[in-house]
Amino acid sequence: MTLRKNKLINLPVYTNSGEYLGKISDFEFDPSSQTILRYYVRSGTLLREIVQRELIISREQVIMITEEKMVVVDSILSEKVIKEPLKKAVPIT
Repeated sequence: MTLRKNKLINLPVYTNSGEYLGKISDFEFDPSSQTILRYYVRSGTLLREIVQRELIISREQVIMITEEKMVVVDSILSEKVIKEPLKKAVPIT
């Protein structure tokens, strides 16, 4: 099976346990080895889009790609640590 760029872009991405992560928005291609190195995935939900913006998935984390979807290892979400400053509590008056 082969996939052209227009089939790969916007392909839905799921974890192995079935969690929807978003759609492929871009990828990095290495001409010397003629392989895709990383996939960029835009979040599927507005909240995740605000907090994480974009996931970067290395080719080693991909379990399978079909014409319908990409499946990646479940550890994708646990590997990305979101660091946000704690908001100061404001007393209610």
